[in-house]
Amino acid sequence: MKKINVLVTVLLLCGCRNIGFAQSEYAAKLQPWLGQSADALFAQWGTPATTQQIDDNTFLVTYEQSESQPVDNNLQPYESELSYDAMAVPNYGLPTPPPLFYCQTSFTIQNNIITDYSFNGDDCF
Repeated sequence: MKKINVLVTVLLLCGCRNIGFAQSEYAAKLQPWLGQSADALFAQWGTPATTQQIDDNTFLVTYEQSESQPVDNNLQPYESELSYDAMAVPNYGLPTPPPLFYCQTSFTIQNNIITDYSFNGDDCF
């Protein structure tokens, strides 16, 4: 029984490590944006999905990406996701919608300079 518990723990940690590694890799891609101008961000990333004014000199811009396939085509982090049958909604004979993979990335801009970033989602790579 102890061997099974150890095996399950190792498998869970490996899954968490993959997700944690992907998040730290994405954070490393965002880090160089700190100190850059908002104009450079908009030129590279395009128009944000939302813009929220914080105060006279600070605003938050958010980019959203959703796809039916993971951005990096790596399904491994998702193969062992939990299924919540209690939350299942019947499809009433309609086709089952494809899975949705998303990433939401926000940048805090103060005096036209990027001062912070954050991201959320299961497909931030």
